[in-house]
Amino acid sequence: MRLFLSIPMPEEVREVLEDVQIDLPAGRPADPDQFHLTLVFLDEQTEEAAQAIHEAMQGLRAEAVEVRLTGLELFGGRAPRVLHAGVADPEPLRALQSKVLARLRAAGVAPGRRRFRPHVTIARFGHLRRDEVTLLERFLTENGHFEAPPFTARAVKLVHSVLRTGGGARHETLADYPLG
Repeated sequence: MRLFLSIPMPEEVREVLEDVQIDLPAGRPADPDQFHLTLVFLDEQTEEAAQAIHEAMQGLRAEAVEVRLTGLELFGGRAPRVLHAGVADPEPLRALQSKVLARLRAAGVAPGRRRFRPHVTIARFGHLRRDEVTLLERFLTENGHFEAPPFTARAVKLVHSVLRTGGGARHETLADYPLG
């Protein structure tokens, strides 16, 4: 099972993110129903490991976190792969992620080491032509001031990600763990 732990986006934030996608000059927009902020990508896990993750997360004691998405950026450098919205103050999310990682490690689950850059994916790109890169750069200049309404993250979700042929994934929530 391909799993991750995430914070879901409330409706008003999903709507603002979806508005950004309307004028996107290239790429494959992410499914607005699947907008989320990944706390920990767990990759492929056995059913036993998934159960251990669930049990560990049930013991999570953490406060709700204020989140404000702001700014649009690209991952991938000269060959952009992902357009995402950043987070205004990532420190509370980093603290939450540290608590989650501690619970997982105590349960014997060791996610791969990745630098945590909280973000929400808006679109993905395959190989972009030079003119598409130029249009994308113009889009970022015009929309780089992006800001979504702040919200309080009151839960972490355990999500099963099922890859589909032809690209993309379907996300199925397996469990919710309340914050606060």
